[in-house]
Amino acid sequence: MANVCLIYPRDINLNFFPLGLGYVASYIKSQGHNVTFLDIKDNDFDLLDHPKVQEADIIGVSITTPQLRFAQKIFKKLKNDRPDLPIVAGGIHPSYFKQKFLEENNIDYIVYGEGEITMNELCNAIDSKKTDMSDIRGLIYRNGDQISINLPRELIPDLDEMPFPARELVNYDTYLQPPGLIRGVWTERSANLSTSRGCPGRCTYCGVNYLYNKMYRRRTVDSVISEIEFMIKEHNIDSLYFMDDTFLMNTEWIEEFSDKFIAKKFNIKFSCYGRVETVNEKILRAVKRAGCVQVEYGVESGSVPVLKAIKKNVDINKIKDALRLTKKIGLRAQASFIFGFPDDKIENLMDTINLVADLDIDFSTAYFATPYPASELYEQAIKEDRIIENDMSKWYVRANKIWRVNLDHHTLEVYRNKFLKQVRWNNIMFFFKNPKFLFNLSIFALKNIDAVYGAIKDSIKYKSFDDAGYYFYAHLTKGQETRNLIR
Repeated sequence: MANVCLIYPRDINLNFFPLGLGYVASYIKSQGHNVTFLDIKDNDFDLLDHPKVQEADIIGVSITTPQLRFAQKIFKKLKNDRPDLPIVAGGIHPSYFKQKFLEENNIDYIVYGEGEITMNELCNAIDSKKTDMSDIRGLIYRNGDQISINLPRELIPDLDEMPFPARELVNYDTYLQPPGLIRGVWTERSANLSTSRGCPGRCTYCGVNYLYNKMYRRRTVDSVISEIEFMIKEHNIDSLYFMDDTFLMNTEWIEEFSDKFIAKKFNIKFSCYGRVETVNEKILRAVKRAGCVQVEYGVESGSVPVLKAIKKNVDINKIKDALRLTKKIGLRAQASFIFGFPDDKIENLMDTINLVADLDIDFSTAYFATPYPASELYEQAIKEDRIIENDMSKWYVRANKIWRVNLDHHTLEVYRNKFLKQVRWNNIMFFFKNPKFLFNLSIFALKNIDAVYGAIKDSIKYKSFDDAGYYFYAHLTKGQETRNLIR
């Protein structure tokens, strides 16, 4: 079987274990391949000289748009060392650009769409020295002087067939460090987990439906409970962060999950995402009983025309009802908003600011609309020649000046700051309501003063001190030195 090295080129992402690549790793490992897993930042770049990497038969690199520049640096390094080394790119960015991505990068293959089965078949083919790759669905490859794009692969119908992500290939304790993944709740060993793929929404700023062909699939409750049981036994976790784009949907599934969660006597807290149009009192009460402490909503705008334009198709009253119900039941409510959609006007931004004033939200964040590839916003940006920042690795939801929209960049920053000024007190009190968290975080920050300095620099760079906490975690590297087991 093949020796495969899978690489996650970490950008500014927080301390999440990369579940997508973890699933690819676990599947091809279950099929007999030898797998090495690297989750690296720039300061880990020398790990590419390790014999397990240099002697690998195949390299796979997972890429989202912000990871592009670092991934290209990895390609260059590995191809310089071993020109004949097969390099495979996967993830939403190469899946979207397909042939163009292969033409512009010195790599050999792209696994597009859902990657587990395609990657396994490719590893089998390379290991057996097969030359005809035309029957491997979901594959793009160099075929002499041509580039061949094979038929797409059907989505995995039963997600329960997939083994749990291969957390054993890294030092998983380095992902479980405090303060944890639930904002404002101090936890010692907080893990991330996914119960589904896809999303029922059709939001124009999101590319998830491109990757999953507008299909939503969910694991069975028993499969999820088994994984939680495994995580508690093997990793002694004290909390969970559900990464699903929409966790709170399907009342029957949530009630079954909550009942079985309670029956197992899992003494752990969790946080999850919800959509205002899919939550109801039964769902919220069920997860509250099970141990949920926080629900995060992507509200995005308080303007009816904007919500319609971005295909949220949500009534303002439904937004208000969902947030109030969440608070009434005793859950902490978070909400995110987006400024700078193509046709935004000042009155639309004021609608958002006025809506937030009318809502009892524990914590609020505001981002800039970013036309990520695979989203409808990207298609619009290209069609209307709106892009002004051609280096996609700089595309980032906290960065303005990526593209031209109706309002100038200065105006967007002014109104985002108005929004942040209005919610700042609530955001501060969000932490002061939990003195234990605040005390532990203060001690933690003093022990990681380099990350504090990095956060200050980024806050100045992006002119957003409200995001200092995010930047702090992004610069946090202490305790992660042993993350990759091949050291």
